Amino acid sequence: MDNLNYWENKWIEAGKDYILNSNSSMENIIVWDNSSITYDESVGNERIDEVIERLENLGYINEDSTVLDIGCGTGAYSIALSGVCKAVDALDFSEGMLNVLKEKIKVEGIDNINIIKRDWNRIDIEDEGMYKKYDFVICSLNPGCYSPSEFLKINKVSKSYCCYIGTDGKGKNNILDKADNNILGSKIEKEDISNVIYPFNILYSLGYRPEIFYTNCSWKNTFNEEQAINKLTKRYSKHIRLDNNINNKIRYFVKSNLVENKYIEEVKNNLGVITWDANNYCSK
Repeated sequence: MDNLNYWENKWIEAGKDYILNSNSSMENIIVWDNSSITYDESVGNERIDEVIERLENLGYINEDSTVLDIGCGTGAYSIALSGVCKAVDALDFSEGMLNVLKEKIKVEGIDNINIIKRDWNRIDIEDEGMYKKYDFVICSLNPGCYSPSEFLKINKVSKSYCCYIGTDGKGKNNILDKADNNILGSKIEKEDISNVIYPFNILYSLGYRPEIFYTNCSWKNTFNEEQAINKLTKRYSKHIRLDNNINNKIRYFVKSNLVENKYIEEVKNNLGVITWDANNYCSK
């Protein structure tokens, strides 16, 4: 139990300054609704086929599987899983994200994805009839599960296999590192809340025997000049008092790094894909 408390507390500590944790539910919905417009352009989906193939080979999904995709977003995994599995419930609280998914479903003629507009952090699993309902549950890079309590709810909706996808803590954002060094003189250590080290060790401490494999992922975020300045200003306001000198440094840095009037962040990550059986654990 000491190990469990340690990892739970470490995960909570890692998220104490995470901006989405300080937002209200409505504020976060607005964030994701706004992101939905360009989300598919910024997030690389090259990893999806690899992950699905690995899950099939492991025997976690097949043509008879019923699936829940928690925080489905615009549906990268929901759509891929619908081509393999019997039925997919795609859950998200962002109307914008779900509207993008609905359009994809319509265009591709998919008939086995059911959309559920709910907030995972507020959903009553038993009232919704979701307790131990699904053969397979997946949650990928979903801030709604970046805490011990919300993460462990996954076990309550799965009657068999689970999959959680997060980062490995070694991602690189070269232009942001460059900005930190130019403006602050040193790199800001990023929040580590999405790191798979926390859920993996929580599962292990509870007696589960999770497995993990890794895959690459990339993001490309594009901003206009003012958006980039506002983003960096908000970032550095958490760490130092912003005076005219710092504000001028931020503006000069952004102007110096525009490409065809766009400020582009390219993020490269390794993702950890954790899998486990919700019913297979060793009591202690």
